[in-house]
Amino acid sequence: MAVIGIDLGTTNSLAAVWRDGHSELIPNSFGEYLTPSVVSLGTMGEISVGKVARERLITDPDNTFAEFKRNMGSDCRYGTGGLYTAEELSSFVLRRLKEDAEHYLGEKVTEAVISVPAYFDDDKRCATKNAGKLAGLTVERLINEPSAVALKHHMGVEEPETFIIFDFGGGTLDVSLVEAFDNMVEIQAVAGDNYLGGKDFNELIARDFYRNNQILENQLSKADQGIVIREAEMLKWELTRQNQAERRIRLESGEYLMGMTNQHLIHIGAELFKRMSKPIRKVINDSMTEPEQIDKLIMVGGSSRMPVVAQYLRNLLDMPVVADRHPDKSIAVGVGIAAAIKARTGDVKDMILADICPFSLGTAIYDGSFSPIIQRNDTLPCSKTEHYVTVRDNQTVMTFPIYQGDNLIAEENLLLGTMEVTDLPKAPTGAVGADVTFLYDINGILDVQITGAGQKLHKVILNKRMGLSEKALEQRLEELRLMTLSPLEEEHNLFLIEKAKRLYRECSPQVREYIARQLAAFTYRLKHGQGREIREAYVKFSLCLEAVERDKYEFDEFDESFFDDDPE
Repeated sequence: MAVIGIDLGTTNSLAAVWRDGHSELIPNSFGEYLTPSVVSLGTMGEISVGKVARERLITDPDNTFAEFKRNMGSDCRYGTGGLYTAEELSSFVLRRLKEDAEHYLGEKVTEAVISVPAYFDDDKRCATKNAGKLAGLTVERLINEPSAVALKHHMGVEEPETFIIFDFGGGTLDVSLVEAFDNMVEIQAVAGDNYLGGKDFNELIARDFYRNNQILENQLSKADQGIVIREAEMLKWELTRQNQAERRIRLESGEYLMGMTNQHLIHIGAELFKRMSKPIRKVINDSMTEPEQIDKLIMVGGSSRMPVVAQYLRNLLDMPVVADRHPDKSIAVGVGIAAAIKARTGDVKDMILADICPFSLGTAIYDGSFSPIIQRNDTLPCSKTEHYVTVRDNQTVMTFPIYQGDNLIAEENLLLGTMEVTDLPKAPTGAVGADVTFLYDINGILDVQITGAGQKLHKVILNKRMGLSEKALEQRLEELRLMTLSPLEEEHNLFLIEKAKRLYRECSPQVREYIARQLAAFTYRLKHGQGREIREAYVKFSLCLEAVERDKYEFDEFDESFFDDDPE
């Protein structure tokens, strides 16, 4: 059985497998590699994932969910009555990727390596593993997204190199500084922002639209708000090809103009750009590497396609800034390599990835401050020991709350668990002590051993905030199995129907009448036609909808530019 690699993204997700000496991307039922990370729940309990669900963000916003990756490991719930957590919605995306992989490979898929943002904490990482289990996958290994890119970039490179991976996706920003030589890829430092991505630029453009047209967002319906965000995202992508773009938007209250230049986007996005610089500065400082020692910065992630981002980084740094040829697919290719390393497949089994601990791990001491045992950026696997003593005369108990984080005040970090050494002999302050050993592996499993006063305690911390016990997890798995994903063979037709509904919502009354007639004819053919008739109806309806979408908007060219004439 194949071990697949999965890039579970905020905006899109992909799968890859190692075959014939390279990491191969797995297409979905549409023959595409990018599957939108969107889930829609039907009235009869059916589940749509991907392109079909994305269309329903406009037509059924109350039951359609996107960008839930940002809430992995939190108490945030989705749906009427709060039925689903972010990891459960993610499990539907993983199930779809698993089914696509099985269909493409012609074999069962039971194990996966999944990428996560380097700055995901223990809660978010374990929620990701939960999502895998709920999807019917064994997930023993998680890999940091920039680490996956580093594997992909260094594959086949013989010269030693030092570079920064700037991974700017739809919902998160990850930055890693990497040293690579021979078959070794060594992560030196990581930093990031779990709440900064292309999504924030979509919202920025939407707010600018509301302000320019004197519209109060909270007075719009959810469907209209969804249209504005969707059009903001489309305008953002138009700005990757030209310096000015306009879109006409039809809302319930009328038609409006949404316009933007790249220069204005830089102006209104000043705070977002400033946030980008912080993790870059952090990895350079943490690694104690001089900027002139860094060969280049490599941009990956779908949002790195934005020219304003590349220009900002070139102005910020005195080093080459280069864009990966396929920035939204790089992580998946790298995770495919990681899956091969995990399975020890072929020549790739000899590659070594030395990853690091993204957050410090330690305990709280007598004054409430945090005492790190394993430091941020220590190479994994890692084992460290610290000695602690009593702080009061005749103290008989030593309590060790275990935290993850880098805040000075212990309670401001993430509590992972607590251990106690009891029945200590009564003695003066400092006369009795204990050695605390942390062992942290590449899978994010923390093994804690405490030795002192004739006692030896041992505890494996697998994340105390998984939200579900093993028994409850199995029960939830059975419940979710009863919820069926839309059949792969029906997805193309469902996509056209949902696209038609979305365009109907966005178009003028005259165009609506045309769409309604075409939709009625197509659904009739689906019910009463045979194979060839249905295929011909599909092609005709698809061309009709493409014409409607193509003719909706006009774009104005803009000759002036603040960009480099010859960007790298």
